[in-house]
This record gives sequence, C-alpha cells and structure tokens, in this order.
Amino acid sequence: MSQPEFEIIARYFNQASLGFSKAGVDLGIGDDCALLTAPPGQQITISMDLLNQSVHFPVDADPALLAIRALSVNLSDLAAMGSVPLCFTLGLSLNNPDSAWLQAFSSGLTKIATRYNCPLVGGDLCKGPLSIAIQVQGTVPEGEALTRAGARIGDAIYVTGTLGDGAIALASLGIESESMQKISLCATGQTEQCRQYFKAAFYAPVPRLEIAQQARHLINSAIDISDGLLGDLGHIIECSGVGAEVHTYQLPYSDAAQCCTTEQERQHAALTGGDDYELCLTIAPENCASFERLAELADTRVTRIGAITDSPGILCLDQHSKNLIMQDQSYSHFKAKGA
Repeated sequence: MSQPEFEIIARYFNQASLGFSKAGVDLGIGDDCALLTAPPGQQITISMDLLNQSVHFPVDADPALLAIRALSVNLSDLAAMGSVPLCFTLGLSLNNPDSAWLQAFSSGLTKIATRYNCPLVGGDLCKGPLSIAIQVQGTVPEGEALTRAGARIGDAIYVTGTLGDGAIALASLGIESESMQKISLCATGQTEQCRQYFKAAFYAPVPRLEIAQQARHLINSAIDISDGLLGDLGHIIECSGVGAEVHTYQLPYSDAAQCCTTEQERQHAALTGGDDYELCLTIAPENCASFERLAELADTRVTRIGAITDSPGILCLDQHSKNLIMQDQSYSHFKAKGA
C-alpha cells in the first residue's frame, strides 16, 4: 500500500536513530533547512553522489545493502579530503515503495550513519524511477584539507586496500559495464565464497576515513578511486602538473580476485574498472615509513605502487620495466561505446 510523502519521511527517516543529535548540527531533519555550525578553525567539506537503478546497482538490490553502499561511497569522498563526517542529506526517488523496502533501507542507512557518527539532517522524496542522491558534509582543520593538487616529483604513490574488486563485483552481480565486457568471470569460475566476497565488496566498501585523518600531515595529495586507478591518478597528475609511473606488478589484489580472474583481467579491473572506493595517495619519500606505521595502527592495508615523475602522463610498467599501453583510462558515464 502506498503511503503519503510526509508519513514516509516521519516513519522511516525523521527518527532519533537516524537523525540523532551531534555537536555542530544545531537543527537537523524536520524543517526547511538544517542549521550547522563549523567548529572554530575548521572548514566544511561537501560532496554528493547520485545512484540510479540498473546503472549503479541491480534492479533486485537488497534495500538495506543499497543504503549501506549509497552512504559509504559518499563517505569515501570525505576520506579523500582527510575530513571528519558531520552529517548528510538524502534525495530519494521511489516508484510505489512498500513498507518492508523502506524499513530495510532506513535500517541500512542507520547502520552506517551511527558507525561513522554522521546523522541525517534533511532531504527530499519524490515519485519516479529508483534513484538515490546523498550529499555528505564534513569538517577539516583550516588549510589541512587533502586535495588532488599537492603531488610532488619524487613522491611515492600508495593505494589502500585491494584494487579491481569493484569492477569484478559488477561482473559477478551481472551489471553491464565497459569493464565487465573484458572480464570473463562466468558463474562456473566462481565459488560461493567468492560471490559473497564480491557482493560485500560492492555493497559495503569501507571508507578509509581513519588513515586519511591520522596521516593527513604526511599526505601530499589524495583522491578516492571511483572511476579506475588510471583515471583518478590522472586527475592528481593533471591538477599537480606532474607525471607518474605505476608498477603494475605491485598492484594489490584480493584472494578472491586472484581465484576467479586471469592476471590480465585483474589488471584491467584495477587500472580502469572503478568502483573500488579505495584511496590513491602520494607521500614524500622521507614520510613513507611513518605513513606505513600509521596505516598498520589503523589496521589499513597500504601498498606502494609507483612514483610521481616529471614526465607528462602515466607510464604503466611491468616487472621488466616495459611500458604497457593502456587504451581505456577510466570509467565515464558519457564515453561513447567502443571509445
């Protein structure tokens, strides 16, 4: 049975478990606007992602898992700036949702919102094809925000976690993408354990907030890997006016990825696939040891995969220092097919 808009908001979103109180949020969900106060000496960071059914997630996606993914990928953007989550807003387009769907979606949002102390403070709801827009707000000390423009020649390039799982997960879930076309994967090559791993990798990416906040003073530039390593690292070198070498033999892969893909497929997924929501960071050589110690304390896997250079563009080098020419740089919604 359909429900009126304001009843849906009151029952599933304007509740203490999701719109909880927090310092800096003076007025939360329930009015025309939220009222926020930045702590002294802090700047506000803001980011937004839009997720559409059949483009970013399957038609039959579990609503609780979908909510977890929707908020997590936004928090990853805050991590890339070294910021601390403050709050978020939600825009939701729904086509005749039922109570069970709404309750599950609200529960998934609550799980991540409470985990990262990031309450819901407002949003909008309308009828239409399923679409989720989340905007996150965070805080970072003045002048300390990580950006794409700080990479320096000689910096080491690091990534958190493992790469390629996002694109492989798309193939595993049957979502069509440019990356999937180059990953054979097929169901016969996957164990149930691998399927569950990739389901978790897709729906519950871990925003790397802790390591970014703790090592902010050691990081020269940063970006979250949403569109593929080459494309996102490309943003860093373009904004910083430098070049880069990536040592493909040092790319970190999960056991699941190594189990059910070829080396070429894994490499393609890692370099151009996207949807990993790990961080790509550049660190001055003299700070690498300190950074790795902090990563260990934060229980975050980090891998050194290359270096910033003075040569334009990105070289992808194999273990024999041979340059691998990569045609596709990153995922793009509006890239022509076959381009």
